Amino acid sequence: MAKRSSVLRVVSTEELKDALAKGFSAPIEPLSGVPVACADVRGLAAAAHEQGVASACDLSLVGMACAAVRLGADLAFAPAATADEALVWVARGEQGVVDAARGLLSTGREAGEAELALLEQRARTWHVSSDAAQVVASYLVCHPCVVGVAYPGLRSDPSYEIASRTLENGFGPLIDVRLVGEDSWRRVTCTPDDPLAQVTQLEQRLRERLA
Repeated sequence: MAKRSSVLRVVSTEELKDALAKGFSAPIEPLSGVPVACADVRGLAAAAHEQGVASACDLSLVGMACAAVRLGADLAFAPAATADEALVWVARGEQGVVDAARGLLSTGREAGEAELALLEQRARTWHVSSDAAQVVASYLVCHPCVVGVAYPGLRSDPSYEIASRTLENGFGPLIDVRLVGEDSWRRVTCTPDDPLAQVTQLEQRLRERLA
């Protein structure tokens, strides 16, 4: 299948909501769940198309780290700078299934320098936070207090292979951890800060739990 291009526009959240209600499957979230896992965006988009339904992808968490339209989604969206607007990537193609998304091409406005700068800033935050999460996840895997670590960037993670072909510039900031004697998962959200400082803070919290 040839790679599809997309058009980036800024639309109101109401316009996006109306579009999603017309012929789309439930939006795909590339990273979601507890424990966190990466969704097979390409596979889910293809499955929607087989049913004659357009596919949408919610990039609120991952932003440009997932090239959803290139992977087969007809529409992808993320928050804009204001709560009443959204950034939308609309696929350009001749497939009839794309018709459900084409209405957004005539609404809102074309994304400008401010929107592109916002996406670039988010992409940088994603990349640095992902690097930190990789360090933190590797630390947690070896910790005697921890019996389970879910992070798509770990080769041992069940969704690693899917994440490797779905996400770009890192695997995200979310790590889920299960501690000795507990059945539920605890979420760790990494930041762009120094990963070693984040490891130190986690170590302190784990020591307090054991005290």
